[in-house]
This record gives sequence, structure tokens and C-alpha cells, in this order.
Amino acid sequence: MKTTLNSYYKFGMDYEVPLSLMGRLDKKYNIIKFNNGSEILLLDCATQPADPLFTRFGSLELTWGFIDESNEIDEQAIEILKTRISRQKNREYSLIPKLLETFNPDQWHVKRRYWTPYKSWTMPENRKFIPALVTDNPRIDPNYIIQLENSNEITRQRLLLGNFDWSTDDGKLFKFDEISDLFKTNIDKKSDIMYISCDIARLGNDKTVIGIWRWLECIKIITYAQNTIDEVANRIKELEEYYGVSREHIVVDSDWVGGWVADMLRWCVNFINNATPFKFEVEKKWYVVKNFQNLKTQAYFKLKELMERRQIRVYADWVILDELSQELENIYIKDTDKDGKIKLEEKADLKRRLNRSPDYADMLMFRMIWVVKELEEKIDTRFSVEEINYDDLLY
Repeated sequence: MKTTLNSYYKFGMDYEVPLSLMGRLDKKYNIIKFNNGSEILLLDCATQPADPLFTRFGSLELTWGFIDESNEIDEQAIEILKTRISRQKNREYSLIPKLLETFNPDQWHVKRRYWTPYKSWTMPENRKFIPALVTDNPRIDPNYIIQLENSNEITRQRLLLGNFDWSTDDGKLFKFDEISDLFKTNIDKKSDIMYISCDIARLGNDKTVIGIWRWLECIKIITYAQNTIDEVANRIKELEEYYGVSREHIVVDSDWVGGWVADMLRWCVNFINNATPFKFEVEKKWYVVKNFQNLKTQAYFKLKELMERRQIRVYADWVILDELSQELENIYIKDTDKDGKIKLEEKADLKRRLNRSPDYADMLMFRMIWVVKELEEKIDTRFSVEEINYDDLLY
């Protein structure tokens, strides 16, 4: 009401549209009504705890749709509105159903749905992206451009240059350059020991992702969709034999259905996300480097440390690398809780932002189980806690 509606009337004034043709606003129901019976519904698309699936849109019958600032709206709302257009006299007047979205550069779903396929020439035929900079607007106030030029770098990159690949490290676990170098760093390979890390799904929308590792190089990523538990377990056994992987060097996400796969791979490592983080005993005292909420958080921070030191490398095709990059750049650190424990953002919030589970990122994180476990073995109880340098315990 304070932004989109004002822009609507400002548009009419700029193009000298008579006020009588701009419609009458029904403030009670937030509807703009026209003399010919047409209506513009002003909908609130904010996520409501009582309606997370946006069922309130389910009975609408719309001709077209226009979503302002769609980067600020849950993707689920957009998907529901897509199903409601082409339901009001489209056939009668031969009107092609269209949904227009306008937005500023953002790291969320608009980047994945529009910018990434646009720059990689993979845009679906039924979708178009029209880039427009603030300088393309002949009616813009020049002072606004001056303000953007003098703004902070993130605002300048987004609103002046239209850059979708900008990055802010505020609250993010992984920095942009760490993610970029993950796919091109030449690491110092210290061993030819092979590992397998598995993020298990079943017949739902999530993927089963299996990573083949030579030391800290992920040399191959295999993805399966719509698979049974038996099929996944048998495939891991085949990869185990083909790559010569010891069973104790296979880690399986053992939450939910992954536990059944782990049961079929006796002696493999079970990764329980909410398990207690590893602690290191020095002279019969527990020495904890960071107070993590759980094992998953500890493993993700260990992944970050290796990426910071450019000691890990991933090989895959560009489609997987793009999805993995999106997942890593959307992992946020949550404020410490009342016990002072370091936490990550809830996975449900991350999934809602990505519109999928972070399967590739989790697969990398599971590989860190041996890194944090082997730190225990590197503790020498002859030294005091004060003499131990945590950095020296890393690879």
C-alpha cells in the first residue's frame, strides 16, 4: 500500500492517464475496481506462520499476475500464484497467461531462477529475463544515481551495477572467494587413501549424493533421485569395490532413512547430525576448541577451515558446481544460544530459501568426520593445554 500502490498512481500521472481510468480503490478489501468490471487485487504475499503453504491463494481466479520485489517473497507463494493465472477470461479474450516479476539483485531464488540460467544460456523457453539498470530509466532523478555511487559497496554493486554475484560475508559461514577457489585450487595431496561420503534420500524430492574422495580431493560426485534403500546400499558397495575403499572410510548420513543404509554397510561410519561434538582429552581434562551446538556444526566449521587454507578441492560438472556454490553461500551462522554454543541456521530455513535440501554441501561436510576424529589421535598428553596450538593439529 505504501510502495506498489503509490508507484501505480505515479505511473498514471507521469503518462497523463485520466484519474477516472485508474480505477477506484476499495480500501476495505484492497481491490482497485474499474467501470468495465475488471479488478486489480492487492495481495499480501508475506509468509504467515498459520499458512506456510499459502493456501489462502488457492481459490483465486486470475488473468495475469504482477509481483513487485519478488526477491523478498517466499518462492512457494510465487509457485502457488502461477497456478492461479489463466483462470479468468483468458480464453474468452485470447489472453496469454503471464506472471511478471520485478526485483533487485539478490542471492536467493531470483538469482537461481533468472540470473544463473540467463548468463549460462540455459533459460527455459517459457521464461524470459530482461536486465534493466537504474541508468536505463530516462525519468530517474540524477541525484539518486549520485547517492548510489556514494553508497557502501554492496548497495552500489546491487542497485547501481545490477550485480547478482555480489557477496556479503555478514553472517555467512563461507566467503565468496573460498567457494570459488574450492573448484580450482591445487592442493598438496598427502595421501592416496580413498573415502566415500553419502547424503542419503529415498523416494522424496531430495537427492542421494555420493562423493568419492582421494584424501581431500572430491574426485567424483554421483547423484541419484527416486531410489530405494537397497539400491543405494548396493550402489555404495559397487563404488567401494571399484575404488578400493575400506569400509571404515565410508561415512553415511545416519539420520532418518540413512540409518537403514548404514545398517546394510557394516563397519561404516555413522554420521549423526545432532550428535555431541568431539572433545579432546589432555591430561585428563576436556579441551574443547570451540563450543559447538552439535557434530554437524563442528564439521561445517572444519570444512570452512580447510577451504580457508585451500586444502580441499572438488571436481564436478558445472551444473553440480553451481548448485553446490548456491548451497554453501546460503549457509548462515546463527547467534550463539544462551549456553554460548555456536549454532548454524536451521536447515528448514535454508531449504525454504534454496527450495531444496543442501545435499551437495552436506556430502562435503560428512567427509570432515575423519578430520575432527583424527584430531583426537594427534593430541599428545605430555603437553599442557596451554602449550597446544590448535592450528598445528590441522592437516
